[in-house]
Amino acid sequence: MLKRILAVLAAGILAIALVGCASNPLANPGEGITPPPVDGGAAAGSRLAPGLYDLEGGTVQALGTLEYRDLEGGLWAIIGGTEADGNLGEVVAVVANPDDFSAQLNALSGGTVMLTGTRSEGTSIRMAGPEIVVTAIEEISDTPGPAE
Repeated sequence: MLKRILAVLAAGILAIALVGCASNPLANPGEGITPPPVDGGAAAGSRLAPGLYDLEGGTVQALGTLEYRDLEGGLWAIIGGTEADGNLGEVVAVVANPDDFSAQLNALSGGTVMLTGTRSEGTSIRMAGPEIVVTAIEEISDTPGPAE
């Protein structure tokens, strides 16, 4: 009888441990979603929501408003969120290598940008969000181009 009780107890603990270790899809909304390719289709005029998007080969893209925050010695961050969702001003990602892009960062401050790069694997004193080692910065504009 004692062996059966211990077996049931062990199975219950194992089940609870497995549920606790399962990934939470709500922990990082937008993470793991691959943006669709822009091919001029029906959704060509629409834009992705601010967030952090994983691409192939370990590349990530962060979309949002570029801001300098005087926190933890100062940092450049991509800010997203909406008032409707209650997460306005939420940090989407932090630029890990701002010295490499200082002129572009200063010029695009306050604008909507898309950063492309890889997740920083090192540790950091900045505890503001996931860090990206940036390889490219692109300004995103809602202004339509010339008619074709």
